[in-house]
Amino acid sequence: MKITNYLLLSTLLFISCSGQNKWKPYTDEKGKLQIAFKDNPKVKTESQQFQFGAINWTIASIDTSQDDNLSYSIKYADFPTNIITSDSIQTLQQFFIFTQSDLIQSLGQESAENINIKQLQGYPGREFRWVDKSNNIGYTRRVFLVSNRVYFLEVKYKISNDHNNDIWGFLDKFSLLNTSNNLNSETALEKPEKKFEIDFPGITKITDNQTYTALWGNTYVILEAYETPKNEIDLTTTKNIMYGVNYAKLPADKLKTLTKQQIKDFVTAAFTDNIKNSNGKIIFQKDVSVNGNWGIEAEGTLIDNSVVMHLKGFVIKDYYYQIIVLSKNGHQDNKEAEDFINSFKLKE
Repeated sequence: MKITNYLLLSTLLFISCSGQNKWKPYTDEKGKLQIAFKDNPKVKTESQQFQFGAINWTIASIDTSQDDNLSYSIKYADFPTNIITSDSIQTLQQFFIFTQSDLIQSLGQESAENINIKQLQGYPGREFRWVDKSNNIGYTRRVFLVSNRVYFLEVKYKISNDHNNDIWGFLDKFSLLNTSNNLNSETALEKPEKKFEIDFPGITKITDNQTYTALWGNTYVILEAYETPKNEIDLTTTKNIMYGVNYAKLPADKLKTLTKQQIKDFVTAAFTDNIKNSNGKIIFQKDVSVNGNWGIEAEGTLIDNSVVMHLKGFVIKDYYYQIIVLSKNGHQDNKEAEDFINSFKLKE
């Protein structure tokens, strides 16, 4: 079972909101977990039948269908140790995709936007993002495997609200109780070096993201970005909302097996899929030369066409780069954006 049609890099949008309700701690001593909800969750048990036998889930959830975030839930169950444990390093990726079988069957593999690698106390995990465009619904899921126990977290939301802070506010509050750290964790990925210079307009933030794709396998991605402070955004005068550079060191063994056309297709799809998955429109797309290497430059709309992404994407040696400016639609072709994108230089 494979998921093949999703991006290595998904542009992280900083246009977000968070609810005002306070989080209420929730503890399950039997499940050795702690998290927080916006209200007291409903708790139930549910049996699920597989070929190897029945799995009994304990589920805690709240329905917030009147909000942009429609529901929050966490469930856990113990799987047979002969089927999977957190020591099953070679089969972890296949197992984590298996946990997404319900959405694979109902939405199709192409609805998976990305898979990010997570760890909790050294135990392996994955974060999946799914989109159901026909119903304007998104799902962000995290799955962790602690010995033979599977923890499954999910936030369901309207796609128009798909990068709000409460998604991460819920998922990031999950922790284990009375559980020793895992000493046999997945191999740590090599963190890419910053081998470029670029003129950001202010102090930047760094976001680390370990991700998985069928093309590259496990890859370590960094986003360095400057976000225009919210108190400085003026609806009539502000042009650019975010400036950023995504970069990743690609696995050399994979690069040797790929043709130039496959790499071009990947770089192109990393732009076009972002636009398609945001129900946006491509404004322009063209081939460019970056330090004598092929690349693309393109613009497209995001977030109900209210934002324009101006991007350059290319692979140089074994590094992949995306240079990005997010601008308000109608103000994207401005000097500040052009100056930022053109200021990119590789270090000697």
